[in-house]
Amino acid sequence: MENVKGEELIMMIKALWNEQKNRELLYLEALRKDVNGSFRRVLSQGHVSAVLFQREIGWIYDYFKCFLNDKELGEASSGTSRKEVRVLENVDHQEDIARCLKRNEAATLQLYNSLRSYMDKDSEARKVLDEHLARISEFYETLRKLEIGSRKMITYTVAA
Repeated sequence: MENVKGEELIMMIKALWNEQKNRELLYLEALRKDVNGSFRRVLSQGHVSAVLFQREIGWIYDYFKCFLNDKELGEASSGTSRKEVRVLENVDHQEDIARCLKRNEAATLQLYNSLRSYMDKDSEARKVLDEHLARISEFYETLRKLEIGSRKMITYTVAA
């Protein structure tokens, strides 16, 4: 029974690591777009957080892996991330970019919440996950505002 829980934990950590890899690729693709300075700053911060969080999740993985036998984390990106990058390649408007990234951040937040339930409340790994969760929640809210703010501007322009 304990081995099954350990395998589930490792699979969830791997999924989260892959999701951070997806975030990295999506933010890189978004940075290739012609966007204004403040949005570019959000995209840069998102990219840096994805790289740093991926590294920290790798450390958590290594910690738990020492108790289990498992393969290393891979660098291969999933089919999902390739699909999302293709979607992002085809959009140019800030609100569309924000919508795509916001959708990915929501999926990432779900993975974090699922993984948190496996961690002891006072563990260092849980604290790291909580920090990531708080920061990604901030990105989600910022992207939501950028998406809505652009829509409001379009609505006011049409109404005028």
